Amino acid sequence: MRLFLFTILLYCNPWATAWAQTISADHFFAAGNLKTASYSIYAIDAISGEKICETAQKSLSTASVMTLLTTACALEKLGPDYTFATSLYFTGTLNKQSGTLAGNLILKGGGDPAFCSAYFIEHYNNCFDSWISQLKTLGIKKINGRLSLDLTSLPLATIPGGWVWEDIGNYFGTGVSSLSYKDNQYEIHLASPKATGMKTEISSLNPEIPGLKLENLVCSSPISGDHTLVFGAPGSYSQRIEGTIPAGQTDFVVKAAMPDPPLVAAQEFLKKLKEAGIEVTGQITKTSEEDHAPRILVGTQLSPPLREVIVPLNKESLNLYAEHLLCEIGRKNSGEASTGKGIEVLQQYLEENGIDTQGFFPADGSGLSRSNALTAKTMVETLKRMYDGKYRTLFFASLPIAGVDGTLKNAFKGTPLEKNVVAKTGSMARVRSIAGMLTTRNKKTILFAILINNFGLTAPETGKLLESILLSFYND
Repeated sequence: MRLFLFTILLYCNPWATAWAQTISADHFFAAGNLKTASYSIYAIDAISGEKICETAQKSLSTASVMTLLTTACALEKLGPDYTFATSLYFTGTLNKQSGTLAGNLILKGGGDPAFCSAYFIEHYNNCFDSWISQLKTLGIKKINGRLSLDLTSLPLATIPGGWVWEDIGNYFGTGVSSLSYKDNQYEIHLASPKATGMKTEISSLNPEIPGLKLENLVCSSPISGDHTLVFGAPGSYSQRIEGTIPAGQTDFVVKAAMPDPPLVAAQEFLKKLKEAGIEVTGQITKTSEEDHAPRILVGTQLSPPLREVIVPLNKESLNLYAEHLLCEIGRKNSGEASTGKGIEVLQQYLEENGIDTQGFFPADGSGLSRSNALTAKTMVETLKRMYDGKYRTLFFASLPIAGVDGTLKNAFKGTPLEKNVVAKTGSMARVRSIAGMLTTRNKKTILFAILINNFGLTAPETGKLLESILLSFYND
C-alpha cells in the first residue's frame, strides 16, 4: 500500500498545464510574532524546473533537512549497494587438542552506522552469534589473551564541531565510531510517582553499562511527553539526566547516548562468549594503530546496503547515520574518513552538478550543528538533481510520507496534504524546516524547501504555518 502511495506521488501527469503565476509567501510572515523571523522558501515544478515560489534567499540554519544533501551525495559517490564491514580476527596459535588459543581476539570496526541496530534486527541475526558459531567450528574453547578493539577506521574525535552541550548526551547527539553499536544509544527506564513534582526512580538501563554513574534529577509532571535532557561528554562515565516525565508512569523510557559504544559492544560480546562456554582470560583493550601481528579471519559481518540504510536515516531522522555517511564519503573520495574531508567532497559534489552553493556553510552531515547554513534554493536544486537522476525512486522513497510514517506520521492528517507530501523535516530551538516533494490537486509535482529561523511561535503554531504554506502550493 505504501509503495502504491509513493508511486502515485512520484509519477504524476507530465503534461499538466504550466503555472499561471508564481506564489507569494511573504504574507505568511506579516504577523507580529513572525516579523523578526528569518525565512527562505523556494519551490519549482519537478519536471520543467519552472519557478513556483521564491522569497529572498537567506542563508539559514537547517536542522535535520541537511541529511538530504548528505544522502544525495552518498548515493552518487558511494552507490546504493555500498556496504560497511565489521570483522573478527584472532592472532597467535591454537592448540587443537585442548581448544586453547594463545593469542588475542581482534574486533575491527569498519564504520558501520547500523551495526546491531534495532532497525535491522533480522539482518544482524542476534548480534555476535555467527562469530561465536564460527569460533566453535574452529574448535576454540578458551582464549589465553585479550579482546582487542581495532578502531583505526575512523578518527577518535567523534563529535563534529558546533554541537552544543545540551545535545551530545542525548540519543540524537551521539557521535560516530569505528565500532558503532545499537545506534550508540541506551535506554533509561524510569518510574514516576502519581503525585507531581516528585523525584523519579531509575529502574534499569538497556543495555547495562558497567561503571556508568547516572545522576537522576528527573521529576514527575502533569505535562505529557518526554521533557528530559541527558548531559554527558563522549567517553565520560558520569552523566546526568534532568527534566520531567508524566506522573504515574511504571516504565517510561528515555534514550541517551552511550558514553563509549565500542566498549559496550565488547562487553556484550564477552558476555555472550561466556554464555556460549568460551572463556577469554584477558581484558578488553583498544588499539589506535594497526596491530602488525598476523591475523586470521574468523568472519565478517556486512551492513545492509546503503539503499536500506538511508530509509531509517531520513524517515526517523538518525543523525548518527548521516555523520557516518559523511565520513565515509570523505574516506572513499579523499582517503580520509573525517567530517572535514566529507564536507569538502559534499561541496565539490554540489558545485560539479551546477547547484547554487552561495550561502552554503556546512558543518556536519546531519544538521545538528547550528553552524550549518544554506538557502532553500540550494536544497531544491539538490532535490531536482535527484529527481532527474537514476536514484530518484530510492532517494524519495527514503523520505517520510505525510500522515503515514516517520517524522511526518502525525503531520497534516485530515488535510489535502496527507499522503501528498513526502519530505524531510528538521527542528531545533527557533529552527523549523521541511523539504521534499508535493503532489498538487492538479497532479503536478512540486519540489520545495522551507527554512524558518528565530520565530516567535509554539511548535503547533509553527506546524500550522508550514501547513498553510504547503496548502498554497497544493491549491494553486
